[in-house]
Amino acid sequence: MATRRNVSKEEKKTEDASASLPAVLPRAMQAEKMKNNPGPAIPNDVLFKLFGFTLAMLIGPIGCYYLSTNYIFPGSTVLGASIAAVMANVVLFAFVIVAMREPDDDSPDSRKNK
Repeated sequence: MATRRNVSKEEKKTEDASASLPAVLPRAMQAEKMKNNPGPAIPNDVLFKLFGFTLAMLIGPIGCYYLSTNYIFPGSTVLGASIAAVMANVVLFAFVIVAMREPDDDSPDSRKNK
């Protein structure tokens, strides 16, 4: 069985105040909200590396596949696929090497230099 809840006048006022806010904030309020929360601070060089390796992973293996099946080994799709797989592993290995060489902000050496 359902019971009736007694709502005080104070609770009604807070509910009415929240209901009166617009669903979409005006541009001035959005800009003020963005000043308080600028979002994640990702350095530009990290984004450029990620974008570059993403392009390399898309273009490299596919390009090697079509180059090898059309010009190097005409008609042999197995060799083309093998070369494309090797190329994908090369790009992945290069990404890991670049990521390992990137300086770590939490390392003790970087704290001493600051």
